[in-house]
Amino acid sequence: MNQPQKLFTKYQLPLFFLLSYLLSWWALLPLRGLIAQGPALAAVIVIALTTGRTGLHEFWGRLIKFRAGWLYLIGPAIIVGYYLAALVINLLLGATVINPPHLPSAAVLLELLLLGGMWEEPGWSGYALPTLQKRFAKSPNGALIATLIVGIFRGIWHLPLVIFGGMPWYDAAVFSLAFQTIISWLYNKSGGSVPVVMFFHYMSNVLFVMVSPVFTGTDKTMYTILSYTFACLAALALAWKSQFKLGWAGTEN
Repeated sequence: MNQPQKLFTKYQLPLFFLLSYLLSWWALLPLRGLIAQGPALAAVIVIALTTGRTGLHEFWGRLIKFRAGWLYLIGPAIIVGYYLAALVINLLLGATVINPPHLPSAAVLLELLLLGGMWEEPGWSGYALPTLQKRFAKSPNGALIATLIVGIFRGIWHLPLVIFGGMPWYDAAVFSLAFQTIISWLYNKSGGSVPVVMFFHYMSNVLFVMVSPVFTGTDKTMYTILSYTFACLAALALAWKSQFKLGWAGTEN
């Protein structure tokens, strides 16, 4: 390993997070949005600079690990669960349904498939999460520590959207941690499958589009808060059962 490679390896995670932000944020002003593929591109660059072909081969293996069985259904079921719970509570609190949930158009589904947040996951879940889990492998709460770190940097990644009003602050600050916890559970339970995580993220986007028009005004704000609250409760339940009692099934060492 030459000197530059040693340096890149030592600071691979800071380099990854920095590149993820730079590659995703540059288009914010002209396009008014983030480039979802930024973290994935950052992962490829950092792996190429540190472990080369061997690392890229391992990374590719995680990207094509499609076998995850029932987890493809469990992930979306968790999302439906916290949205339904929030819906019921919001209605009991007196909210009025303006538009019933409906399936997005084919154009929206295609846009989410090609440009949506699912393309963040090769970076966050295919590189950052397993790299951090290896780093904290000797800690009894290593997977949880790795999850919190990735969740925090995932939240920071969304900061420009918060600043420009495209996302509420509690989405980036709180929901990102809950979302990452569920993702980490899916990733580790599947033995390191990035496709199952990408599908979960895609379905999260689809279901969000479906429920967004249901309420308006303060009813919509309350629904969002309730949804994120139940998502946090689901994440805490998974973390408690898997991390504190049994360990994360399938965690990579």
